[in-house]
Amino acid sequence: MKRKLFCETSPLAYRLSVEKEILKRHLKDLLGNTRFPKIRQHHQRFRLWQRESPHYINRHQNTVQHCYNCGTEFTDNFCPRCGQRAELGRVGWKSIKENIAILWGLDSRSLTYTLIQLLFRPGYLVRDYISGHRQVSFPPVKMLVIVSLFMVIIESVFNLKSTLSMEESLGIPMIDDFIKWLNANKSWYSLFWNSFFILPTWVLFRFAPRYPYHTLPEGFFLQVFLSVQGLLLGFVDYFFANTSAVLNLIYTIITYRQLFGYGWWSTFWRIIIVIVTAILTMVSLIAVPYIFHNSQKSTETLILVSAIFVLVVVLLIAVLLNVSYLIGKRTRKV
Repeated sequence: MKRKLFCETSPLAYRLSVEKEILKRHLKDLLGNTRFPKIRQHHQRFRLWQRESPHYINRHQNTVQHCYNCGTEFTDNFCPRCGQRAELGRVGWKSIKENIAILWGLDSRSLTYTLIQLLFRPGYLVRDYISGHRQVSFPPVKMLVIVSLFMVIIESVFNLKSTLSMEESLGIPMIDDFIKWLNANKSWYSLFWNSFFILPTWVLFRFAPRYPYHTLPEGFFLQVFLSVQGLLLGFVDYFFANTSAVLNLIYTIITYRQLFGYGWWSTFWRIIIVIVTAILTMVSLIAVPYIFHNSQKSTETLILVSAIFVLVVVLLIAVLLNVSYLIGKRTRKV
């Protein structure tokens, strides 16, 4: 049996792909290599900086250092025996400054450095961290808590209000109390929402060209970084209301594209399915107690309705993830 061509199996998708290629050629002709040379040069440097992996710099390779802790002599930034830093000497004013800096994450693994990396090369930063370059990044969970604390301090001092919150009037005391607690703890609220992305991300990006077969724990740390990113973008809402959601979506697409290596369109539709799956999961978790609390029907009827509702949601999620998984697997083979 002769295999059908792509244009025969899906004429509409084929036509859209043709129009996309025509548009790309027009844009390439418009922004050719001879136009805007300085802008293109700066952009190429920026792209090289984004893709550059962390590298270790030995500042003491030509000088012998003496460790004040264990007495070992070495030529490196840290003592190979006990791990103490080479620059440490007697306690002075610098020691006070360093201890205060460590408290707020401004030591060698600088919080500000990691936040800058998270804004300008988010996907590559996550790739570096989960691939083993842990020392160049501030610990992500600790960073999430500190950024959340800073956000709470800003809101209290300047009497600002962020739109990063959930509705608290569902009428169910237990769920309302839990949502109220989440709204008061921004870091856990952001992580709670992003935690629904872990499993669908693991399924949809299973056969990614740049970082395939990532594990669920790696997916957890990806969502922690995205949670920090969401809190940072939440500061925009203080000045421009309801804009952080759009920025968050854009940054999520950029992060996933840099990490997994799919194109813009392939990354976009996968993230949309991830978001839809997360929303369906959250709705199913809230809907069941809501039905029981507000309905006057018998217990047997409520159990049956809840079971049917959950079953429909689970089947819908399973179909979405399975179709996307098969598409990704087929693309990987090709």
